Formats: sequence, structure tokens, C-alpha cells
Amino acid sequence: MDSHMTGNNQEIEPKELKKKIDNHENIFILDVRTPQEYEAWKLSYENHQNPKLIPVDRLLMNDPNLLKEIPKDQEIVTLCAHGNRSMMAARLLNQLGYNVKSVRGGMAGWNKVYDVAEVRVAIEAPFRIWQIRRISKGCMGYIVSSKEDNTAAAIDPSREIYEAFLSVARENGLKIIKVIDTHQHADHVSGVAKLTRTIVEEENVEALAYFSSLEEYNSENTEIKIHYLNNGDNVEISPRISLEVIHTPGHTNGSMSFLVKYVNNTDVSNATEDKSQISYLFIGDTLFVDSVGRPDLREEAKKYAALLYQTYHQKIVNLPENTLILPAHFNATSIALKHAEPISETIGLLKKKIKLLSMNEDEFVNQATDTLPSRPMNYKTIIEINKRILPFDDMQMPDLEAGPNSCGVALELK
Repeated sequence: MDSHMTGNNQEIEPKELKKKIDNHENIFILDVRTPQEYEAWKLSYENHQNPKLIPVDRLLMNDPNLLKEIPKDQEIVTLCAHGNRSMMAARLLNQLGYNVKSVRGGMAGWNKVYDVAEVRVAIEAPFRIWQIRRISKGCMGYIVSSKEDNTAAAIDPSREIYEAFLSVARENGLKIIKVIDTHQHADHVSGVAKLTRTIVEEENVEALAYFSSLEEYNSENTEIKIHYLNNGDNVEISPRISLEVIHTPGHTNGSMSFLVKYVNNTDVSNATEDKSQISYLFIGDTLFVDSVGRPDLREEAKKYAALLYQTYHQKIVNLPENTLILPAHFNATSIALKHAEPISETIGLLKKKIKLLSMNEDEFVNQATDTLPSRPMNYKTIIEINKRILPFDDMQMPDLEAGPNSCGVALELK
């Protein structure tokens, strides 16, 4: 058997690894990168939150005591940055009698794997919501659709997994007619242009792209139809369902949040007027379930932190306590992502959990600018790419988006 065929037999596709984890198969994930790489970014999903780390150079020493840490009664899956070191490890361990496969593409390949969770909404609500999560990157996007005519809007699609939004739509018989970015992203390339163009060309649907009017874009060469949003606008999904645009600056100057507005049957009340109904707010990177958005990615941290404080206290914390916050990111180091379980929280519980939300403005600004993690890798390049609103068909991004998202402030919770 040639080496190419051997390599194929000893590799597993990232999405197949996810299936094994979802099915709770008896696998043992072995990360063979350096401790520094592991600490910066690791596979963290379901019951594999902290995979075993043994750098490949240590494995090559054939230390019997080290090898005892690797079980022979489980399938071993080796993982590295791009699949080269993990293949070396797989070949060595297979020779020693282990059952081993290497993840094709390594963490760069795993970075494209996604999971879908349907958000639970009130039975009488005339819409459905799906949360689409990039497992390794921590990016989250959404589809909200009408139960009556299956028209839908996609919110914050990531370019690397734009196909996930198409899959959810096709599996549920949806027609995506609106594609929206809550803000100009700095940690990943936006999928709005690619998804919108694909819907138009492959689904034969006249989809429209939506961006904030308060962000800086250069869309001269884009091939899609664009509408720029202002505070107070409404994006209609169906006659009974729309998204109210709320300008929520702080993470970026033009950040927009989207509140689901709907009519129940012939009742003209909506979710924001009837306090007993749950409200649903797509909030981008303005607020997370365990943190607040970072204010420093446009270089004026103090200024943007003050904007963020005003956003929280003038627009967010006064919403009904049962308003469900649906963010565009989760932090994989503090949140254990579970298959098909949505990540969300009510504003009432977040006010109790996140200390920053109860501070005065000076305390907030100081805390929000003093506890910042490292900025996302290549964030300036990614911002410049996103300004152009292009589908980037031939763009290769295995390292451009490497690493977890870091769009939140590092916080100690109450």
C-alpha cells in the first residue's frame, strides 16, 4: 500500500470527529502541539474540554512511562495545528499497537466545524430561531424564520461556515431573504457577502444584505444588493415578524442589535409591549453570557468603553428582565459547549452575574480597559477585509483566523 493511501487510512475528517463526540463514542483525543499552542487554543467541546497534551517530540522519545498515559482500549485521535505533527504521532503509535487516526487539517480544519442548536421560543410565537456555532472559534450566528411562510433572516454568518446557514435553511424548508451583520467583525471574515450571493445564484432568491450605516465600508466592487441600517429601522422577515434595529455602540461605533418584534395571530401586541412575553435580542459582540464586549479594537479604548457603558444603561439593562440575550460569541475557556444546547441568558440573570453592569461609569471604564485579553490575531487585516464586502471565493484562511475569539473583556463574575 502506498504512503498516500496509508495517510488516508490514518486520518479522520474534523466533522467525523465531531460526530464521534456527539455520539459519545469511546475516543481519546491526544494533542501533540507545544504547551504554548495548547494554552492559547485547544479543542474544547462536549466532554472533551481539556484533551490530553503530549508534545510530539516527547512521544518520539518512546518513554514507556509516558506511553502508559495513552490507553490501548480506546480509539486515539491525534491533533496538532495543521495535521503534520499529528500524523507523525499517529504513525508512531500505530506501530506500537495503538488504534490511532490523525485529524486532517488539525486545528485549522477543526476551526471550520460547526454545531446547530434550536433556541426554545414560546409555543405561540410565530417564528423559530436556530443558533449556529463555530465550535473552535466561538463565533455564533443565527437564523430566525417565520412559521407561516418560512421566510428567514440570517444574522452574523461567518465566511468559513456560510454553508452551515444554507444547510439549516434547506433542512427546514426555509427561504433566507435577509442577511445581516450586527457590526464590522475583527476576529473573523464576515460571511454576509458569500452567503447572500450564494442564495441569489443557487437558491434563486432575491436576498438583500444589511450592514450598519455607522461603520466604515468600501462596497464599490461588491456584487450583492446592500441596505445600510439606522437606529429605529425595522427589517421585515414576514408580515407578522420583523427585527427592530437598536444602535448599541461600544464594541464598535456602529454596532447594532436586533430585537424580534412579532404579532400573535390577530393580537396587535408585541414582545416589547407585553411584559409577560419573552423578548429575543440578537446583540452581536455588545454583551455575552459571561462578559461584556471589548472596547479597544478601534484603538480608542476609553472612548468606546464610555459608549459601551451608555449602551448598557440607556438601552439594555432597562429591557424586560426576561429578554433573552443572543450573542455573536461564546468563550470556550469558560463555557462548555454542548451539542444542540443553545448559549443564551436573560438580561435579568446577566445583571446579577456580571459585576460590570452594576458599576458606575468611571469604575466600568477603568475595569473594561484594564482587563483586556490579547487582541485577536490579524484583527487589523480582518477589519480591512470586512470593509470591502466581497465573497472572497478563493481566499485561504487557515491561519488568518487561527485562535479563539477574544472579543470580550476578561471578567470575574459575581
